[in-house]
Amino acid sequence: MPEDPDPLVSQLELHIDHIRDDRTQADLLYEILLKSGFPLTTKVEPLTVESRTVHSVADGALFICLEHELTLELVRAMAALQPERVVCLDEGFAGNDQLKTNSVLTFKDKGIVFKTV
Repeated sequence: MPEDPDPLVSQLELHIDHIRDDRTQADLLYEILLKSGFPLTTKVEPLTVESRTVHSVADGALFICLEHELTLELVRAMAALQPERVVCLDEGFAGNDQLKTNSVLTFKDKGIVFKTV
């Protein structure tokens, strides 16, 4: 055990909210796009799903949802559109583990790869 726990505490606090406050949705969208292996020239179009914005990448190969308030209805509506993969903000679940678990299972049942950032 370290003698001074402050450096460890500081490191752990960096992971609580790992998205910088000054990042725009466009910043996040294109970072996820690149980290998912798509070039910047890939077609990205906004869709309205359950009155929320979902970005469809490469004609539905990937859905990126940057909403801060996710619902099971939104998750089910995205799954019904049959993308190959879906990425959502982890903070969109607002600590609701039941919603996150149901989302994981909903996408898994449809054969959709799901992850959060």
